[in-house]
Amino acid sequence: MGVKGVGETLMIAGGGTGGHIYPAIAIAQEWLARDATRRVIFVGTERGLEKTIVPKAGFPLAFISVGGLKGKGIGDTIKNLFRLPVGFVQAFELVGQHRPNVALGVGGYSSGPVLVAAKLRGVPTLIHDSNAFPGLTNRILARFVTAAAIAFDAAAPRLKRSDAVLTGNPIRKEFFEAVSSRPAGDDRKRLLVFGGSQGSRTINDAMTAALLFMAPLKERLVIVHQTGPKELERVQQAYRDSAFPDARVVPYLDPIVDEIAAADVVVSRSGAMTVGELSAVGRAAILIPFAAATDNHQELNARAVEHVGGAVVITERELRPERLAFAITEIVNDPGRTAAMGTAAKSLAAPDATKKIVDLLEKIERSE
Repeated sequence: MGVKGVGETLMIAGGGTGGHIYPAIAIAQEWLARDATRRVIFVGTERGLEKTIVPKAGFPLAFISVGGLKGKGIGDTIKNLFRLPVGFVQAFELVGQHRPNVALGVGGYSSGPVLVAAKLRGVPTLIHDSNAFPGLTNRILARFVTAAAIAFDAAAPRLKRSDAVLTGNPIRKEFFEAVSSRPAGDDRKRLLVFGGSQGSRTINDAMTAALLFMAPLKERLVIVHQTGPKELERVQQAYRDSAFPDARVVPYLDPIVDEIAAADVVVSRSGAMTVGELSAVGRAAILIPFAAATDNHQELNARAVEHVGGAVVITERELRPERLAFAITEIVNDPGRTAAMGTAAKSLAAPDATKKIVDLLEKIERSE
């Protein structure tokens, strides 16, 4: 297909969360870097984070009206079922308008209608799933798309695609190039605690309660804790009342890559992008999967890192202050283990993920 007078066009559908959008942007940048005449058009919904992230990255974004069907209340599920035909018609019109040469679905509500519309219009289609347990949309789309790319081996049987290509997750290159910038002569260990851009009350509560059990480390441990905007004052006060009054407690960390590079041990959730970033830098981690994540995909992501020796996994059900304190203390007190866990985590890194995905897009475009 393609629009007359311009280079090849890639349509990228999906979004909702940063875990879907940031990899998609990396893929779009690589697609354009290979040929200045190429175009990219993103398709998402007005309720997802793509509404702000995609235009900020410099890409055009079109919207369709569609919502989720899993993990919703009965009222929202019924409403979103009735919206599906509208979203599909909008997607069909967008594919006709932009005439992409190839279409990519990265998961999220808009992927389904757009890739179905692309398929019906004869456009080659690819899905990429960032998690060990693929989302519902990608599990459905896997039945008929031209090709599938995955970040974890475990995803292939769940997609029922024996031909799925293991690419890893597209992670920004600065994570692979990151180096620690700690002050010379400071041999204290560094602990980074974060729960995503909005923070995590579960992690904040467990960590502040664990400080009592970590008091013996007070001379040998520097702590940086990202709380999220709503929890800042409460968590700051807990640190002031502990053996770690000088801990750096902030609502948000940007750029997070510098903080990960400076850390010896990280306590965090285990979303696909977080796991990918920790692996790219090569850091020992204590992963606390978000229990309400769809299909428990965060625990499956975390177990993949644990399996190679790069992380200790503590589920929310198992999470106790003393358990968390013990895990931190064990790793901090054993420099050899800290280094070995970082090396193990790095074995999961995929520095060529973005290149492999664009290679696959070009391959299926030529084949159909």
